[in-house]
Amino acid sequence: MKATKITAIDFFDDLSSPYARKRFFVGFIVFGGLCIVAMYLDHQFVPNGAIKAVLDSVLANLLSSILVILGFYILYTFFIGPNDGLKEVVPTRARDISEAMKQLPEKTRSYLFWGRSGSYFRSSPLIVLDGYARRSKIMTNVDVLMPDPFDERLINSYRDIKDSLGEESDGNPLLANVLATTICCAVLNANNRYLSVRVFYSAFLPAFRVDLSDNGSILTQDDKSKGALFFKPSSEFHELLRTSILNEMAVSREINLEEATFKKKKLDSGSCTPEILARFGVAEAARSALAPKIATLIEERRHRYT
Repeated sequence: MKATKITAIDFFDDLSSPYARKRFFVGFIVFGGLCIVAMYLDHQFVPNGAIKAVLDSVLANLLSSILVILGFYILYTFFIGPNDGLKEVVPTRARDISEAMKQLPEKTRSYLFWGRSGSYFRSSPLIVLDGYARRSKIMTNVDVLMPDPFDERLINSYRDIKDSLGEESDGNPLLANVLATTICCAVLNANNRYLSVRVFYSAFLPAFRVDLSDNGSILTQDDKSKGALFFKPSSEFHELLRTSILNEMAVSREINLEEATFKKKKLDSGSCTPEILARFGVAEAARSALAPKIATLIEERRHRYT
């Protein structure tokens, strides 16, 4: 593979980032507005003379430069556009991750998720996938791979990760989130005949998350201040991630989503009761306290990528 396909970035491609483009235009527009205000004040309050002539010249040149820069970029993007065809791996800014993730579940027939708790997945991509399958009446397959929340080794490791991120990690922080994602998958799987969801519990705790669909894939970290990598469907790394997920699924435990149990259930507190938690193997002593906590996660749908 040519290096340009992996790292091809130029000034204009960099501004194709929604966050960078917003800062670029807002910054220059504000600067231009300040120039116009300064020119107005200059004409109203500065007496004729050498100082006024200098101010007029400087402000006029600044304003014309701003207009030239904005005009040149608009013409470039309209007639030429970014070099999307040159690269298959796109470095993604932390602030652009949410935008990139929103593209993945759109109009796709296959979606793979590999992560730790699935808080964002159950809050957005899963809902989009369910809606698209209903509207299009096209069968959509979704595979979800998460760490086993009953594995003590993984629980301890996840607690350490939460501590390092400055987040609450008392008890078993993995259990509530993983079960919330599992129940969301079970509810939509049972009530949408065009959506087929499988959930797997792995003996591996990933230090990353992968979202992969027909539209591409994105590899992210848990720290929302760090960037990500977006892989186009034509990239060999996209296929590498797909193969890795499928291989891990093959050695993981598939969860029975209890379709009959979740028929006519909705994504609300009624979908999580102590009786339902019993079907997923939660200890009897923990069910009553855990059920409302999971119900809150299902209803509020909090996540890092707001």
